[in-house]
Amino acid sequence: MNLKLINSNVNAILRGFQDMTLPIDIEKIAKARGVEIVPFPMTDGVSGMLAIQEGKATIGYNQSEGKLRSRFTIAHELGHYELHKDKSHLFVDKQFIYRSQSSGDTPDKKVMEQEANYFASAILMPTSLLRREIDKIDIDLRSEEAIDKLARIFQVSPTAMTVRISSLGLL
Repeated sequence: MNLKLINSNVNAILRGFQDMTLPIDIEKIAKARGVEIVPFPMTDGVSGMLAIQEGKATIGYNQSEGKLRSRFTIAHELGHYELHKDKSHLFVDKQFIYRSQSSGDTPDKKVMEQEANYFASAILMPTSLLRREIDKIDIDLRSEEAIDKLARIFQVSPTAMTVRISSLGLL
């Protein structure tokens, strides 16, 4: 997984937006990138999908899942679009955050899922904005209270926030 390339891609996308208020408006970003966003009734266990047809991309997300999950799903599918659109024209994601090792995916598919997850984390919780918010709060980042507060600010799940802070070496 090429984290430098993913971070570079995310930073280039974010530089194109003057309004960098929190939480990041992931739907606005996706639409500006030419991707249509559609809530869709999906079966249980399916969080989202990206379809690319005749050069047009559509992200469908499971309308029965909560707002935080939907935001991450949209960001994840946008990650597939930005990073993998030359490799496939259809991505269907089932429980992509905690995908089982025995899910039957090829090693390449597993890497693409990890890359899309990292992209989603990086775009929803940009490093500079995350560090700024951490500097504002005066509590231990290892506390549940701190994680919950940051998760609310960025409109992500506490699990996503914990993973992001850990991946940046801030814990």
